[in-house]
Amino acid sequence: MGHWWSLVLIGAILLAPSVRADPAISNAGPDEGLVSWRFSNPANYTASDVVLGPVGSSLAWLSLSHRDTTRTDFSLSSSLTNIDLLRSAGRVLLANTSQPGPIQNLTFQPDAASMVDTFIYSGNSNQNFGNAAQLFVGNWTNGTWTRSIVQFPAFPLPANATIVSARLELYYSFVINDTPMDISVHRVTNNWTEFGSTWNRRDGITPWDGAGGDFDPAVVATVAGITNVPGWYGWNVTNLVAAWWTSAIPNQGLMVRQVSDTTAIMGQKGFSSSEEPNVTRRPRLQLAYTTPSSHGRLVSAPIEAGGLAEWTGLWWNATIPAGTNATIRFRTGDSVPVDTTWTPWSAPLRTFGTPLAIPPTHYFQYVLDLFTPSATSPSVQDVTATYSRYSVSGSVTTEAFEPDRLQGWMNLTINGTTPTGTVISSAYSQDNGTSWLPVSSGGDLSASLVRGIRLQIILATNDTLVTPHVESITLRYRIGSGALVNPAVPWGIAVFALLTLLVLLRLRTSFAATSLLLIHTDGRVVGNAGADGPRDEVATSAMLTLVHQFVRDSFQGPQGTGGELKSFQVDDKEVTIAKGLFLYLAVVGKGTKPRALSSRLVRFLAGLESAYGPRLEKWDGLRSSTGNLDADLAWFLRKGYRLPTLGRAVRYHA
Repeated sequence: MGHWWSLVLIGAILLAPSVRADPAISNAGPDEGLVSWRFSNPANYTASDVVLGPVGSSLAWLSLSHRDTTRTDFSLSSSLTNIDLLRSAGRVLLANTSQPGPIQNLTFQPDAASMVDTFIYSGNSNQNFGNAAQLFVGNWTNGTWTRSIVQFPAFPLPANATIVSARLELYYSFVINDTPMDISVHRVTNNWTEFGSTWNRRDGITPWDGAGGDFDPAVVATVAGITNVPGWYGWNVTNLVAAWWTSAIPNQGLMVRQVSDTTAIMGQKGFSSSEEPNVTRRPRLQLAYTTPSSHGRLVSAPIEAGGLAEWTGLWWNATIPAGTNATIRFRTGDSVPVDTTWTPWSAPLRTFGTPLAIPPTHYFQYVLDLFTPSATSPSVQDVTATYSRYSVSGSVTTEAFEPDRLQGWMNLTINGTTPTGTVISSAYSQDNGTSWLPVSSGGDLSASLVRGIRLQIILATNDTLVTPHVESITLRYRIGSGALVNPAVPWGIAVFALLTLLVLLRLRTSFAATSLLLIHTDGRVVGNAGADGPRDEVATSAMLTLVHQFVRDSFQGPQGTGGELKSFQVDDKEVTIAKGLFLYLAVVGKGTKPRALSSRLVRFLAGLESAYGPRLEKWDGLRSSTGNLDADLAWFLRKGYRLPTLGRAVRYHA
């Protein structure tokens, strides 16, 4: 860029009123001025819960959350059932992990290979009947009698089962006579074998302690009055079977005998054995049992959003040991206490942080359900509900404004929109914000003091899903005759003349870059390098935003292209600006600018956007998220701009 064109550019920047920061000043009539605040430069305002930008001001859209994570948080729940909040601070645990689950039923009817059963006969004291299809019980006519013994194999129950009831069932299939018989069941007290046991011996070799089998004379259960009716008969053997299951008593089987068979009259009964061809009639146990199935529930207190809100997600952290489970569900409503207008509970959420696509409401509630089949409890560490809404209210305050030769203030106009449920109010201060007086749009301020003024706009909404919007504020005022001039013009002319002289007298020297600035298109300074780097980045950002607007408005082509690279000269320094997709890069230097500087600057900026694009395009404003950006800027300022070619546009990106 030639010296004369640099002077023209500088003069245009200095003289053009379009680049002035808020407020903008114009003539409203003879001896009247009009000042307009359009919120285009947030640095010129003090804002609270309000978003400012080129299109005006509105309430801030808030991304909020409610988190339960401490013992105190969870203790505020609406209800707790079998929940322990004391054992481990900040954790939701089951209080009792030994609760029985629902009763489960099992018919245990082993086959002949696993079932051990036979009968023994006093009339043939050394004969074994292990292969017989019947189990005979009772007295015979010649002073002899039979007894049957059965032993079930290991029960097919879960290891953590608790037996609730057990019933021995035998099928009465062989009818000899109808003499009523009382039949009792006893615990066998010695080992025996199916194919070795006889009246005299328990395994074909070892004698019983007493002929006729070793059993506890205490009756376990009795069925009375069996005559000649075939079918199933059952004996309650719960206590004995439960003792076998817990290994309190060894399982050596059951003896089935006629009560007082040694003195009873004839009354033989035959029951089916495990060798019975009809497998449905073989001996069986009817078992009822439970397994530990402990449940607990925490119902949170209704969570208030502070207004109508869009509920966006539900997050939780939990430790789920194998076999245990913890589920979370939610419901929403618009009233407290909870009533029938609330939604039903949702299905359990399967994914941490599941997005919620539900209509907006004022309140949200979750329920935790914990389960364990053992002594180990699942644990929930925290639950977070996220939601979004507009701020209920917010304000924006201007800087003090006092034009030259002020004669008095006139009418205030607020240009904005107020959807149903929203309101815009305003006030003014003439003591730098110490006190405020209300004023409405269209209000006449002619009675106010003839001194500087600050304006405050307050936005509020009853429906936090909509916001009022202020496009601009204008204030008319009276001034002394001929007082309203563009204050930039005389200053600009003087500076322009001075710069013209300096440029004309400038000696051609070799170019040396002194500072490098990387600015986001929204005006924020992303990074800088060099001795001339800004100390006040907010002020620098505001200034450079205006430069960007000028470059964009004045040098782009008619189709929105061109003008990507411009430079101008101030004092003895030349500023060269490269425009990227979402960043501006400005290098400040002294001396004669190399011809290749423009292309090197463009390439370096393209490299920065490629390397740091995901971080910087939607930059969060934190320097810690820019990685090695400052090192890249420092390298380019130190020697990168001098290199004939850039082997790598970005050196230190990580």
